[in-house]
This record gives sequence, C-alpha cells and structure tokens, in this order.
Amino acid sequence: MNWSKLGLIISLCTTSFLGTFYQGQKAEAVTTHPVINEVAWMGTTADANDEWIELYNPSQVPVDLSGWVLKSADGTPSILLTGKIEPNGYYLLERSDDTTVPGIKANMIYTGALSNTGETLELIDPQNTIQDSIGSWYAGDAATKATMERKDAAASGNDTSNWVTSTVAYDAGYGTPLSAAVSQGSQTEHLNSVQNGTGAMNVYFNKSALPEYSSPNNQANYNINLENRLINRINSATATIDMATYEINLPKVVDALINRAASGVRVRIIADAKGPSDPEHDERYELMRADLEKLLRGKDGVLHTSDDASIFSDSVMFAVEDPAKRQQYGLPADGYTDFTQKIVTVGSSSQTGYLLVDGESKSSNAYYAPDNQMHNKFLVIDGTWTFTGSWNFTTSGLYGTDANRESGILDGNSNHSIEFNSPELAAVYKTEFEEMWGGTTFSSDPVNANFGPRKSDNTPHHVTVGGKMVDVYFSPGDNAVPQMIDFIKTSANENTYFSIFAWSDQELVDALKVKWEGSDQDLQGALTGFDLKGVFEDSYWNMWWSASVDMTGRTASQTSTNNPNTRWKNPAPVYMDKEVRKLHHKYMIVDADTSSDPTVITGSTNWSTNGNDVNDENSLFVHDAAIANQFKQEFLARYQMAGGSVQ
Repeated sequence: MNWSKLGLIISLCTTSFLGTFYQGQKAEAVTTHPVINEVAWMGTTADANDEWIELYNPSQVPVDLSGWVLKSADGTPSILLTGKIEPNGYYLLERSDDTTVPGIKANMIYTGALSNTGETLELIDPQNTIQDSIGSWYAGDAATKATMERKDAAASGNDTSNWVTSTVAYDAGYGTPLSAAVSQGSQTEHLNSVQNGTGAMNVYFNKSALPEYSSPNNQANYNINLENRLINRINSATATIDMATYEINLPKVVDALINRAASGVRVRIIADAKGPSDPEHDERYELMRADLEKLLRGKDGVLHTSDDASIFSDSVMFAVEDPAKRQQYGLPADGYTDFTQKIVTVGSSSQTGYLLVDGESKSSNAYYAPDNQMHNKFLVIDGTWTFTGSWNFTTSGLYGTDANRESGILDGNSNHSIEFNSPELAAVYKTEFEEMWGGTTFSSDPVNANFGPRKSDNTPHHVTVGGKMVDVYFSPGDNAVPQMIDFIKTSANENTYFSIFAWSDQELVDALKVKWEGSDQDLQGALTGFDLKGVFEDSYWNMWWSASVDMTGRTASQTSTNNPNTRWKNPAPVYMDKEVRKLHHKYMIVDADTSSDPTVITGSTNWSTNGNDVNDENSLFVHDAAIANQFKQEFLARYQMAGGSVQ
C-alpha cells in the first residue's frame, strides 16, 4: 500500500460561544472542542503519497495547540501538535515535507500515513480527552483527488451526512487548504446593503468579512459574485456604456454587452493591448481578442452593422488567425479576413496582421509599444453610474478556474468593486475615458487619443456623492500616490489599515513610519500609539523593493535611489497574505470608526512608480464613515486569515 503525505488542517475551538459566526454564517451554538475539518486521504494529482488534513478554529480566540495530539487508532500517524491556531483560522499539517500543497506553507510537518481504505482519527486535548474523532472516510474521491470536507464544526465528526467531497479546484486536485470550504456555507452571499437612488455608494467584496465589527445597520456586502453585480449594472443601461478594462474574458459579461448593444445602447470599450510575455499570459490575451471580436461583430455576427460595439486600445491588436482556435472560441474559421491586413510599426518593431482593434497613433501606421498598461477597470453607465475597483473582469479574478466559473464557485483572487450613482462623478470618469478615446463620438480617434504620460490633468478632483466628499485622481498626471502621501501626513490621526497587491513607493512608507514611530530615519523612532495594520500579497512579501521589508525591520537584499531600505525600528503588525490565490486589493482605510474623517482610498492603482507615473489608473478617496467601516470588516477577515490579531 502506498501511503500519502498527510497535510492536516483541523478546526479548533476551546471556548463556547453563542451567536459567533462560523464560516460566514451565524451559528446557534458553536462546538466547545476542536474538530477535524478536511482530509486529503487520497493524496494529490502530483503524488498519491501526498496526503494532508486541515484544522479550523471557529472561535473568536486563538487556541494554543501545545499538548494536543492528532493520531490514528492504529498509532500511525501520531502527531504531537505545536503552535497555535488563530480565531476563525486554519492549521495545515503535511507529511514528510512542505511540498504537498503547492504554494501554501504548512504549519507543521509530521511523519506517518493513512490507509486509503479508511482510518479512525482522534483529536485529543492535553487532559487526554478525545475532543473530536472520525471513524472512516465518509467522502473524498481517489480518482479525482478530491478531499473530504466537513460541513459543520458543531455536528459530529462521525455523522456521515456531515462530510462532502470537495468541488473546489486547487493546484493539486480538489480541496480548500487553509481556506473555508464551499460546502460549509463560506460562500453564502451576504448582500446586506444596496442602495439605488441618486447619491448611492455600494461596495462589494468577493471574499469573507467579519460583520461582527460593523457599525449599526452597516454590515458589509461579502461573498459577493462581482460578475453578477457588474451584469446587473450593464443590464440597467438604456443609452450608453463606456468601459475601460485591463482584461475581459467572462462569457456572461461579453454576452450582456452584446445584448445591450443589440438593444440600441451605445457601447464603447477601451481595452489594454499586451506585449509578448509567457504562455499563460498569451493564452489569456488570445481569449480576450476573441471576445473583443465577438463584441465588434455584435449579435448578428456581422461587422459594421448597427448592433456592434466600438473598441479602442492603447496599442494595436490583431485578430486571432488560427482556424482551430477561432472555432474553439465560437468565431467563423476564416472570419479574420473580414478585417484589413496591415503592416505597422509597434514600438520599434514591424508587425503584420489583420487589424482587430486600432490604438493610439504615434505616427502614420505606427503605434506605441504596449509596455505600459491601461490598467483601469471602470464602467460609466448612462452618465449616471460609475462601477470600478480592484477587480479585473476575468475568470482568475473571481473564480480561479473555468470549472469553478461554470459551477459558480468564487475561488479567485481577493477583490472588491465599488459603484456610485452620481452624474457628477460619472462625468469625471467620462472625461478621462474620452481623453483616451480621442473624442466624444462613437468611433475613436487614434490621432487625438492620449494614454499614459501623454495625458493631461483635465478633470475635477472633488465631487460630492450623497452628501459625502469623493476625491478622484487619474494616472498618470494627477499624482494619485503623492495625494495619498499628503493625506496620510495631514489627515491620518488615529489608525490606518491596508490591503495591497504591490507597494514600492518609499515616500508613502516613510509617511506611515512617522505616524507609527515618529521618525522617517533608518532604525530610529519610538512607538506613538498610532494603530497600523496591513496585509501584503505574498508574491511580493520578500521582494527587496516591497514596503513589507521596511515595515518589518528587515534588511533588503539590494537598494536603489527610490528604495533605500529605511527599516522600521519597531516592526509593524503587517503580514503576508494566506489567501488561496492572489490578494489583489489596493485599498487603504484611514481613521476608521473615529470622528476624524474616516476615509477609504481605493481604485486600480498599485502604490508604485508604474501605478502613478506610467499606467493608466484611477484612484478614489471616499470620505464616508459607513464605507470605511465596511472596508474594515473585510480587512479584518483578510488580516485574521494572514495571522494577525483583530482584538
């Protein structure tokens, strides 16, 4: 018999709570003992010997695992646990080494194996009392490498109906290592507060939140299918849709736009052209070009008819020519010949293809290289609604995989969207759109279009939405990141919380260092009492340029003029994320739940030179206590999952 490496995640709770939230749903009573939460008894797609198990703590207090034992009835494995498990947190054990679950670090490595024919597992507390047990493999699938997931921590581990076979794809099969299971209700949508009248502001988070930290009658919208909210807004359009999108590959969104165009709505789209990179990137770009062609053809599938969308880009795009790929994408096999074949200069190189989407003109038959990103993700609907945020309109951004998308499983990157019903704000975004578009007409103007550093600061920066101030800055040109720095220096009085994908701007780091320890000098300062918390995307946690290095007092592997490695003498409580996929947020919350102008800074902008000076981006400063509190509820869930204490 081959034995699997066993990574164990077990859910632990030592204190009884009534009315606490279990996996996003309120429980009538929560178990007073630890539970075994998920078992990969069948191994993984990489190796049948790669078994793992999961522990979860549904309580609101951390649990010290010292003295706890997890063991099989036959004595193999027998694991003396160490460390602690955070409130609503998970604990992962992997057998033999830390390669069982790709990209996720184990809490503990152990030895010993499980039988594929079934085992009795027991979780025993320091007083030698069995607090949880399972007597067999009640679920899971060896063929697909799908784990056995517990449905309810409060129900018996020996109740067959309390276990299901995972349907969530991860990199080594099906399962949710260090993450809540769909079967446990973790993805129950909580659409708690949606306003539609003039002045409305709605925020939607696609991951969990901690609603127990909401201000009165202000629970956040969490576990939200952002695609449905976007389609809801698209379907409401009666006259115009202006969309600026870094990427798009969601079939339902494409269909919704096609249907709106067919109904007579004027649909204009700005998309980001891509340069050569890697196979995964190229495949995604090819799919987007296929979707853009569908939008150009409209519902009747014919170019240059009344139901077509109009599309433009920062650089030229060519049609997909491979007949097999075109048929796979639902396009006519030789339909690319409907477009004009051209030889053009892109950057400094000559390219030939069938012109799908025109771009900003550099000179006659010459375009700028697509090295800079048109990184916006916003729509303006009927000159009234503005929809934006951190979420790219993609499968990976919301679902993670095509299989998850087809099943409606939200296993993508951590993201949010925010929408405003404000003609004044919509007019600001429309001005930005038309600066890139090159004019006000349905057809774009490549000669008059401007992207990147060729844009000007030509929009108002302060509007009132529902009686609340909203500041808006576009990049490049409006100095969005310097505006953040000034705001931190002058307006952050009590606390700042952030969740960020990429942060390299040194001056912004230094401004917070002064708030935290009263000095912007290397390894100098004393704690001021300012409350600072943060979560960083783990891909960049150890990059020499990342703000995470300075904030945690580490010495960078190198420095530069713009990133001098100004180490904090008193390391801040900031953490590397432990999300299943990417932490894609770009938000900062200032003075939440205080009387000192609670504000959220959000949008598409990463806090970097590229985000401020190179890419086309949008940033919003929303001065509203309710919105700041909603972001705080989501932030605390990300922070807690990353290992931070929310107490």
